Amino acid sequence: MKKIIAVLFLMLLPLSAAENTCQSCHPNERGSCNLTCGQCHLSPVAEVKPTADHPAIIPNPSTERWWDEKCVQCHQQQVASFRKSLHFSNRGMIDQTLFLFGQSDRLFSTSPEAWKALRAVKGVETPDMSGVVNYLLAGKCLSCHFAADTEDDVLGRKHAAGCASCHVALDQQTGKPLHGHRFQKKIEDEVCLTCHSGNRVGADYYGYFEHDYHNQYNMPYGSKPRFGAFQHRLQSDVHQQAGMQCVDCHQEHVARSNAPRFEGEQPDVRCVDCHGGFDGSPAQKQDSVPLFSRQTVAHQDFHRKVRCSACHARWSFQDYGLHLFLDQSAHYEMWEDYIWQGDGEVARLLQQQLAINPQQRVKARSTNKLSGEKMAGVWYKGWTFRRWETPVLGWDAYGKVSVIRPLYQYFITFVDSLDRVWIDSQKPRRRDGKVGWNWDAYAPHTIGKKGRTCESCHLNVKAVGLGIRHHAQDSAAHAITLPVQPVLPGSRLLNAAERERLLKKSKAYKIWRSRAFLQEGAQRLFK
Repeated sequence: MKKIIAVLFLMLLPLSAAENTCQSCHPNERGSCNLTCGQCHLSPVAEVKPTADHPAIIPNPSTERWWDEKCVQCHQQQVASFRKSLHFSNRGMIDQTLFLFGQSDRLFSTSPEAWKALRAVKGVETPDMSGVVNYLLAGKCLSCHFAADTEDDVLGRKHAAGCASCHVALDQQTGKPLHGHRFQKKIEDEVCLTCHSGNRVGADYYGYFEHDYHNQYNMPYGSKPRFGAFQHRLQSDVHQQAGMQCVDCHQEHVARSNAPRFEGEQPDVRCVDCHGGFDGSPAQKQDSVPLFSRQTVAHQDFHRKVRCSACHARWSFQDYGLHLFLDQSAHYEMWEDYIWQGDGEVARLLQQQLAINPQQRVKARSTNKLSGEKMAGVWYKGWTFRRWETPVLGWDAYGKVSVIRPLYQYFITFVDSLDRVWIDSQKPRRRDGKVGWNWDAYAPHTIGKKGRTCESCHLNVKAVGLGIRHHAQDSAAHAITLPVQPVLPGSRLLNAAERERLLKKSKAYKIWRSRAFLQEGAQRLFK
């Protein structure tokens, strides 16, 4: 009762009195709106007491638990919209993973709040593929969920939980709020990159592509990596070079639960909205924005069903063979050359344990990213190999030819605390018996002003989906480069007739290709 009275007293104080009560200890904290500290941070059911004589508080009132009590009075529309968004549900990641691991017989099987059940995951349920999948989601994949607090993560990956995960930018060196105790209405790109990094869309907008994880690729040597892994710096997107931010095309509170696909969602502003397209000019023209021209050879009707990014993307993510190793033992020495795997918790664990005597090392533990509870074991990660050149083509769920990528080709290993190997580099299986791998259509954010050459798609065996090889008659250099059918409804690989058409030098192709040479200024070579 005393606790409730103290809380109510602070909440009912006049504005100036309540502010003075808190700011006698927190003099530098100023909110972003005309609210007392208590209106956000105090509640009769708050549980955290910083000190014995301090009222119980809510450290972060923007977390989902407190929305109905604290947020909806002013932000009802925003909260309702966000609850229907993929940023809330992460259904793309959860549904697809459960489907590929045989835990559901259809792709759209979970509710938008399915992630909440993963907070109860304590570890491996059974020592088989079905028993590790929830641990994989809770202990590895969902570190980028809005409910996950990563304030102590590595450089580039620090974000708070709840609304603050997007609206409170953190200093990536210290983990402290970058703009003080204030919410930012416009979300900064650096905040987006705390999740959209690690060879995910968003990182490519800035030209980031992860190095291989072995320490011989750590460059510059001795420096700290960004996003938990060292990065190549490839060509960034032309829109990024022009100063555009993520939110200029992507709104943060848009409900897309009924979208026909998850990966590569349609942006709120499309290419045609600014540049025009086959169906005409944009409604509002801007002098500095180049317009779609039907005079360009690539802008003829035979490309009407081709996505802009399928030609204008300069490069794409192609991460072949995702190897995930769940290890509950204390055998850290095998990972000493692979400290930086894009996971701050893994890096800290390896650095701490490898620095002490082997007899003093403890068995691996990691965090449930949604609950914050510790679990036995840690997920290590690696790849068979990675590429960025010559994007591969397929059809997306909207009936457009798009760039596709492997997402993902799993190999799962599980070793328990007694060094028993329960799963050894095993591929998951769907309920229909097929291998639980997927290739997914997406829009690379690596757009260039000019499209790639015709030969990056035509006469190109890799682009049409025949894997990495020199000629169509050759065998693929590695079977893992052969695409499998995408699992999203409506999306598919190019069929045999489409592949043949792209690989054949037809008379029409020769005519249009010669015109393209002239448009590209080939005649200058002969002057």
